[in-house]
Amino acid sequence: IMSDNVAGMKELLEYIYSRGHRKIAYIHGAMSAVTSGRLSSFYRTAERLGLQIPDEYIREAAYRDTTTTYRVTNELLDLPDPPTCIIYPDDTSLIGGRNVIIEMGLRIPRDISVAGYDGTMISQLLYPKLTTIRQNTEIIGSEAAIRLVGTIEKPRTTLVERVVIEGSLVPGQSVGAIQPKE
Repeated sequence: IMSDNVAGMKELLEYIYSRGHRKIAYIHGAMSAVTSGRLSSFYRTAERLGLQIPDEYIREAAYRDTTTTYRVTNELLDLPDPPTCIIYPDDTSLIGGRNVIIEMGLRIPRDISVAGYDGTMISQLLYPKLTTIRQNTEIIGSEAAIRLVGTIEKPRTTLVERVVIEGSLVPGQSVGAIQPKE
């Protein structure tokens, strides 16, 4: 039982694009089924939108790893042609990137836009409020419980299923509108 990472990333990237961004970096999580779905969706959506994503805009940091996202954000912002928006693997790891942005004297979203993933409560407590994809953890937990009870009560009839739960975009305030330079 998992969040629809493909649709979530598609919706997030389309939103960022609609705000005028064309130079979009993506710091993805360590390779897993979740990361693979998000990364494929990122590239597929970017291609459909006509975005050229330089290889140096795609980086890796483990989920919830603020130390690596701090370092990688610094590297992205030091590029000769830095991105105008950075997507982070999750809302927690974004904090590392946010810290380096603040230390550099930059302001979100005026100087650099950022977006997370997960929709954690902390993302809406930060200022500016984070643009993110909220995973529907209540439905995910409920579906997991229903299937677990079914497995316990009727183990012989249990089928392995893949259940995908839709998330939703939380626009927040961390992705600014800019004039696209196409």
